[in-house]
Amino acid sequence: MAVAAEQPVLFDQSGYRLDSYRAPVPETAPGARTLDLPQVRALIGQGWIPVDVMGARAFDIGADGEWILPERHRSIPGAHWLPVVGWGRLKPWQSDYLDASLERITGGDRATGLILFCKVDCWLSWNAAKRIAGRGYANLGWFPGGVEAWEDAGLPLAEIRPEPHRGDWSR
Repeated sequence: MAVAAEQPVLFDQSGYRLDSYRAPVPETAPGARTLDLPQVRALIGQGWIPVDVMGARAFDIGADGEWILPERHRSIPGAHWLPVVGWGRLKPWQSDYLDASLERITGGDRATGLILFCKVDCWLSWNAAKRIAGRGYANLGWFPGGVEAWEDAGLPLAEIRPEPHRGDWSR
């Protein structure tokens, strides 16, 4: 008798996506308004900050807090890249990194407009929107089309580096 393969648990009790991150996403993300490309462009023009949460699984972090990655990452020009904050479960250092990076990016102003994105059908940005809204950030936009929609519209991409991590990342 064949035994069926065990299906992965997709969500935890808090509603964060835990597996199969590249899959169709809902129309909305908790705590954020859903944005299309014209809205993203307009909000960036008004000073909103694009935050790329495309994940990185293979990396090291140098003593100076700079990320060491095997490949380059291209994104929306001016975006801040936080490559470990969209996973369903964060380790303590990843949560600390998110808090410190948001503090640095926004100057401590939780009313600063942030545009969260990844790629099309990417749950990492959905998770990040939910998580950042839970930290009291009030002006969040979620761009589910992400970097792919930006590039498909013929808009330029820029090579970006992750925000530095200044804490203990081994815990």
